[in-house]
Amino acid sequence: MSKTLETCTRHWPDKPVYLGAQAHLQNFYQSFGFIPVTEVYEEDGIPHIGMAREVIQA
Repeated sequence: MSKTLETCTRHWPDKPVYLGAQAHLQNFYQSFGFIPVTEVYEEDGIPHIGMAREVIQA
């Protein structure tokens, strides 16, 4: 995940990152700076939650 976020920051430094996380992994993604931006929703029968990581200025 760290490498992916580094790549996103390098290529799109002014863009936030959004993802649809499986709900049980919310704490994992929060450890990388993501915050919940939606309520829990079902995708393919699995609870998910929308999460975003805002632009981090160095």
